Amino acid sequence: MTKREQEEYRRLFKEGTIGIPFGKEETKIAHWWAKVYDEGSEYGINEGRISKLTIKIDGVTTLCYDRGWDIEPDENDQATMIAYSIILQEYN
Repeated sequence: MTKREQEEYRRLFKEGTIGIPFGKEETKIAHWWAKVYDEGSEYGINEGRISKLTIKIDGVTTLCYDRGWDIEPDENDQATMIAYSIILQEYN
């Protein structure tokens, strides 16, 4: 990979971890990866800037979007929905 390709990769791809507290002693860990463009498109989530997004909670993939839904978020999965909302607010 050329230096220019590496810079483009770093610019587009984001990664992070979100700690989500549950009760007094439990915390769920959401690790996520996203491909985020400068402008929204028809391929993005809600026609936004995120064209790829994966969220794993405690090592289990709970959401996967790759220009369309592979694994849609379960509205009853509170940890996934919190992480998903934070990521959309920040990047979409």
